[in-house]
Amino acid sequence: MDYWVYAIPLAAIIGGITVAIFAMYFKTKKDIAMATGPGATRAAEDSAEVNRQVLARLDSLDARLAAIESKVTRVP
Repeated sequence: MDYWVYAIPLAAIIGGITVAIFAMYFKTKKDIAMATGPGATRAAEDSAEVNRQVLARLDSLDARLAAIESKVTRVP
């Protein structure tokens, strides 16, 4: 009997499964790289800058409030 005829579809199935596994692996790697790439770093830097600006504004408001508080406590 010629069993090598059955080896061709079996090799195609194994090859197809192997290609699908590698495609999923590299797609996942690409997605991870895009999520942690320069765009994500830039967004984090922008967020940090906004946080610094908000903190500076809150510090100035706190200083103004302390000045008003000291004036109010000195009034008889």
